[in-house]
Amino acid sequence: MAEKAAQLATHVAYTDEAQYNTGRYRGLGMVSARAENRGVLGVEALRLLEASGVAECKWEKVRSAKMRFVAEKLLDWATASALAGRLRVDVLTWDTEDGARTGTGLPHLTNLGRMYVHLLEAILPARWPDTDGWQIYPDEQGALRWEQLAIRLPHIAAITPCRSDAEALIQVADLFAGLGVYSRSGYDTYEGWLCLPPAERRGGNHLPGLALSASDRVRCHILDGFFTGCKLLGLGVSLRTHRGLRTYGMTPPLAFHWYAG
Repeated sequence: MAEKAAQLATHVAYTDEAQYNTGRYRGLGMVSARAENRGVLGVEALRLLEASGVAECKWEKVRSAKMRFVAEKLLDWATASALAGRLRVDVLTWDTEDGARTGTGLPHLTNLGRMYVHLLEAILPARWPDTDGWQIYPDEQGALRWEQLAIRLPHIAAITPCRSDAEALIQVADLFAGLGVYSRSGYDTYEGWLCLPPAERRGGNHLPGLALSASDRVRCHILDGFFTGCKLLGLGVSLRTHRGLRTYGMTPPLAFHWYAG
């Protein structure tokens, strides 16, 4: 039944979550495209991984110079593809200390389900107007009841969980989710990193009170490079104004949404 429904889908979306059960800030990432383009896009992302000698690149693994370069290649590729109209990227982040609106006090998986519904019910249709046939490929999350989730979303033809190591576009969604969360949870660290002389940003910590780990240095480089690129391309992505990546409206090809209930 799901296979027949998937055949009717005109568009596809790949999703993954970042820190859904830990930390103050949490997020979901989504890469969406026309179904006819999914094969080519997946192959292109996979070739970037293979050329870098990496089987899987997810935000949690981005802690070294090698993984930084791979992550930057994937982020740059996705940004260029989004600008060309080949895909769209959406990142939904939320603050668990923001009262009842974000589900404070709810079990982690219950709240994650709420956020998935918001992503797929409110954001996805607005990003692709006049499209009502979707096939969703989330990263495997065995604790979520995807069938029940799909019942609430009539525009979703099928939801088919996949292993991220077997689906490169899920890894891209994960990178954006992790980047969005880190831009908020690690903003103080990023701000301190910016104060370091350029020659010292890869090396030791010379600012009193700044705990800058090796992974923070890698991630601050990625965040700064991504934001600078967005500014040069006129993508309307804000970082310093709200102390985290954020855009407004549904028109940008790359959109960072903050859940407001």
